[in-house]
Amino acid sequence: MDKDYNFRLREIRGIVLMVILTLVIGLSSLFFYFYRLSNQYINYDEKSDIDYKVLLKDNEFYKDNYLEKDKGYVSSLIDNIETQFKYDLNFDQKIKYKYSYKIVAEVDVSDSQSKHNIYHYSEDLKTRDLESHVGNLNVSETLSINYQQYNDIINRFKDVYDLSNTDAVLNVYLYVNVQNIEQSNSSSLMNKKVSGLSIPLTLNTVTIDIGNDIISNSNNHLALSRYNKYSWVLVLSIIYILLSVLYIIYLVLFMMKTRTAQMIYDKEIKSIMNNYDSYIQRITGSYDIGTSQVIKIESFSDMLEIRDTLKQPILMLENEEKNGTFFIIPATNSIIYTYALRVVDIKAKMDGNEIPTYDITEIPHGEFVKNKKYTDEYIKEQITMTSALPTVDEKNVIKGNKDKDRSLYDQLEKTSSFDIKEIKKAEKELKRKNKVSKNIKSKSKKKTSSGVKRSSSTKKSSKK
Repeated sequence: MDKDYNFRLREIRGIVLMVILTLVIGLSSLFFYFYRLSNQYINYDEKSDIDYKVLLKDNEFYKDNYLEKDKGYVSSLIDNIETQFKYDLNFDQKIKYKYSYKIVAEVDVSDSQSKHNIYHYSEDLKTRDLESHVGNLNVSETLSINYQQYNDIINRFKDVYDLSNTDAVLNVYLYVNVQNIEQSNSSSLMNKKVSGLSIPLTLNTVTIDIGNDIISNSNNHLALSRYNKYSWVLVLSIIYILLSVLYIIYLVLFMMKTRTAQMIYDKEIKSIMNNYDSYIQRITGSYDIGTSQVIKIESFSDMLEIRDTLKQPILMLENEEKNGTFFIIPATNSIIYTYALRVVDIKAKMDGNEIPTYDITEIPHGEFVKNKKYTDEYIKEQITMTSALPTVDEKNVIKGNKDKDRSLYDQLEKTSSFDIKEIKKAEKELKRKNKVSKNIKSKSKKKTSSGVKRSSSTKKSSKK
């Protein structure tokens, strides 16, 4: 029994360990997958800047051959405009991506009143083809803008078409294109205008405007998606979770198959005590049934109904072998209700056999009170009243329900709470008293008979 129990316990522990292990791996993999699949953000900062100076033609008025930025310039003295475009893109992670950029010159002629565009012209001044890159991006390009070339083109355009009421401007922009950032939607960084210059054309004096295209942003976010990269993690998590489910099913089947009647008995007792502890009073030792009539109840729920009706406590008494528990409700001095939960009953039910009925002698009885008068009448009376068993015949033999003869002492020992030693002692004392009384009677008879003989002989002699 212990060997089977230890084997069962080891098997259950092993299966539980496998359930925990596979479930932890499966859930961890699933968590990792959804964590990677969910929108994970990459933070980035970007900043752009333009620096320029205006190179002048030879003239008798300016000592230097160039002028710094943020000044007014005579358009006829402008030779070239030296510009430096800068753009910095910094990520908080070391990631891979592709980038390209270009510097574009755009010329626009519009009506001064309606502001409608009349003429548009653009060309790429410098380009950088798409290439892979890792980490932060730093773009720095120096470019010389031939201002007089664009100014001459627009002057000729206005002369040819006799346009007087028009505005013309040269815009030079830096476009940056960043894409394929860890499978993210990086549309906010694709073909993005990051800086630009605005230079008027066909005017006598000009001022160069940097405009609002200069960027200075921080704490920007890009949402990343890594579904394709970690799809194998999803498959692995599903496999391990299915394995854990199979182990759980196997554990339940194994526990049901290997459980014993004693285990079910212990579980039932524990369940009853947990749910109805306030209704039950546990007693130790034994219970004196005495001459009460015992009424057997089929279920513990029926005992609860009887308890509610009689307003009596339920007494709980377990045998020494710990394989049978009896619940008792004393209704009156002559009637008690009992419900028995036994291992043999559970075993019979598991095997599909008929549940054996229990004898009231299985209930641990109280000790016999010793200060009783053990007369024949008292013993016969007790035996007759105990459990409605058949009465004693003249030969001190009790006939059982199955017509099996058993000795008086054997029957008393099995069907009552009497102390058999006291009964035997009482019987010996009774026999001794009977023997003494018989001797006295016999002596008295002899005396009487001798007296009769003497009287008769006297009478005879007198007659003579």
